Amino acid sequence: MDEEIDRWLMFTYWGSYLKEDYMKVGLDVTEILMKHWGMVRRLTGAVFNYDEGLVDLDSIDEVRKEVLDNRDQYELYDVTFFNPVVEEEIYVNRLRVDNTLLNVEEYDGIKFFQTKDAEINAQRTQALLDVFTDVAGHPALEELWMIDGDRNAYMGKPAYLYRPEPLYERVEDPVETKKTKEEVIRLVEEFEAHVPRDWVIDYLQDRLGAEAVQEMEGGKIRVLFYDRELTKNKVGNTRKFLRAFERHVDEYLLQKGIRLYKG
Repeated sequence: MDEEIDRWLMFTYWGSYLKEDYMKVGLDVTEILMKHWGMVRRLTGAVFNYDEGLVDLDSIDEVRKEVLDNRDQYELYDVTFFNPVVEEEIYVNRLRVDNTLLNVEEYDGIKFFQTKDAEINAQRTQALLDVFTDVAGHPALEELWMIDGDRNAYMGKPAYLYRPEPLYERVEDPVETKKTKEEVIRLVEEFEAHVPRDWVIDYLQDRLGAEAVQEMEGGKIRVLFYDRELTKNKVGNTRKFLRAFERHVDEYLLQKGIRLYKG
């Protein structure tokens, strides 16, 4: 293989909001991924070397027992899968779980979503979206993003789309993530108290199209910033789009004399 270029297929900085045991929630996510991708090809903990750990586990009960019976070893743990959607060669996806971040990595710069066949690209994109939606539907996950850097899709509480840059620079810093928890939770509560859900959905649908924004269970919404193929981003730069959304939220609330973020 040429030089590996890892990308995060999905990620959440859950250290800034998670209220449950991150190890157990990570195991729930492992179970969801097993339903889509099959057996766990390798399970490793923070104290293991790369060549150590357990291999070829086809029972989530076995995975749970190993992790929860050896918490010190699995304070940070990796779960490796072979994604069956790609048949040309072994395509590795790796779930990483720690107390600040959950992410699923792949190691080929998402090249398998960029074939010469647009229909294949769309099918693989939809398969990833199906997995993403199942993972994001877990009640403990309040926000989940698809593809780091590009942020091609989002699913979670609408409030997490409001991303004041000074705060989220700290959220995305592993040293600072957990220190932001009270601020993030307060901001989410304030957003939900003052910004109507319908206002957010209308704003997004006006700019992305009705088909790009869906209401999901648990008070979550799913927002697609791409058009069928993962690499075809509708807004060019999702971060800039979110900055504009932040400004519009601030303007909307200013009319009511409310200022959400005071940092």
